[in-house]
This record gives sequence, C-alpha cells and structure tokens, in this order.
Amino acid sequence: GHIMMIKYIIVFFIIILNASTQILLAQSFEKIHKEWNKQGETVTTFFGISLYRGTLYTPDTEPFDIEGTYALTLTYLRSFKEKTLIKSTINEINRIEALTVENEKVLIDLLSNCFVDVSSGDRITALANSRDNISFFYNGKQQCNLEMIDIRKSFFSIWLGNNTRDVQGSLRLQGLQ
Repeated sequence: GHIMMIKYIIVFFIIILNASTQILLAQSFEKIHKEWNKQGETVTTFFGISLYRGTLYTPDTEPFDIEGTYALTLTYLRSFKEKTLIKSTINEINRIEALTVENEKVLIDLLSNCFVDVSSGDRITALANSRDNISFFYNGKQQCNLEMIDIRKSFFSIWLGNNTRDVQGSLRLQGLQ
C-alpha cells in the first residue's frame, strides 16, 4: 500500500498544480491590464486600413527584453478569420526565420487551438511565460497554452524583433517613440 499511497499523492499534486496554473493564468490576465506597466502602443495598418491596435505590457518599468516576461494585446479593428490569422502568423515567422516543414505543421496545429475568428473590438493577448511557452487569451478568457521550443522569440519577433515589418510600430510598442 505504500507505493499506491505515493502514486495517489503524486497524482493529487499534479491535479492541484494544474488547477493552480489555471487560476494563476486567469489572475495574470486581469493583473496584466490592471497592474502591469503599459510599455507602449501602436496601430498596425495595411495600405491605410487600420487592422489592429497592439499594446505591450511588462511586469515592471524595465526596458523591454524579448527574452523576458511580457504580454502583447492585439485589439482588432476589423474582422479576421482564424485561418487568416494562422496563415499570416506562419508567413511572418517564415519570413523572419524559415521554419522547417515539420515545425510549420506542428505550429499550425498548435495555433488552431489558440486562434479564433475575431470581430472588430475583440482582443487576443499573448503572454510570454518562458522561452518555450506562451498563453493566449481571447477577450480575457484563457484560450490555450502553447508549448514549443523557442516559441517566444519566434512568435513575438513578428512585432518586436529586429526584423519586424513595422520598425516604427515596434519602437512605439516598446515605448521608445
């Protein structure tokens, strides 16, 4: 019975750990918008059409570090299909760093749990938890937890990397302009 007891305790801890992570994430979303430092903001446009407003939040007022903890909220100013969001994300990551065919497939699968069709006014927040982990929230509700090697840098480089399409926007997000 000793081994069984230990197994039960381990399973119990895993359940508790999972539940507390969920609670933590729910709180973290509220906290981000209320208590975190709003680093900067920019509106992304395409041929004069406003697509979304990006807002970068950091836990403190330190200068932004892509290897750190932060959250990027995109508030959509028009409707987009989930497929379009996934495709444009994959295209941008490919443009910046060229994914292997294998990784591209994996990422498309993962993103299909994270993205949804959005309408004007909807918000998607991506929270950089660690190098290999991002949590996505849709209008404040946790949508998914994306786990993949080096995903933080790959994903957030679209807006905040050295090779972003919108350098001015990136500087505005980081509060440098």
